[in-house]
Amino acid sequence: MAQQLLEERHALIWHGEQVFAHALAKQVIHKPKVTVWIILLPLLFLFFMQDLKKYKNGIRDFVEGFLKNKKIALDLAFNAVVDGASLEKTVAAFGADSRPDNAAERTLHQKQMREIECLAAHFRQLLNSNGQTYEALVRNSYISPGKYKTFQDRLFELEAAVIEAALQARPAEIDTGALVAQMQSAMRTLRRQQRDHIFKS
Repeated sequence: MAQQLLEERHALIWHGEQVFAHALAKQVIHKPKVTVWIILLPLLFLFFMQDLKKYKNGIRDFVEGFLKNKKIALDLAFNAVVDGASLEKTVAAFGADSRPDNAAERTLHQKQMREIECLAAHFRQLLNSNGQTYEALVRNSYISPGKYKTFQDRLFELEAAVIEAALQARPAEIDTGALVAQMQSAMRTLRRQQRDHIFKS
């Protein structure tokens, strides 16, 4: 397969992942609201601008964190397809190169590698599919919404396992239960909407 075509598909897939991550971030991180007092009182406007900057930084940081494993998996799948190499061996080699010493970090690494394996197989499937848009690549790859939902459900389980392992390996200073529940609820809703959009278009 021509590398230029693969690069175009890589770009479509990456853009699709970024769109989803930004939509999720906006569901989880709340934008500060403008009130009439902010306009009338300069000091409140200053605080609003500081909050807005924190919001924008929060969105950026959330998106970067959420996409980290997705980017790794997409690049591994792309390299394996371009090189005509075994995806399983490519992913295994990556995992072997980044194995931590700490027990909790090792558990987190194992969970992340399972997510990366699942995503890399998904991305390889999309890279080998046909379509001029992200939606077309998914539709032509999975054929039915039921098959795509099976992938989405599996990915959700793996992402949840990564979050749980991350919280055990790096305990947060605040109670994250409500935030994680909110994020997971938003993920389910957005993925259902995405699936409906892909298979109705």
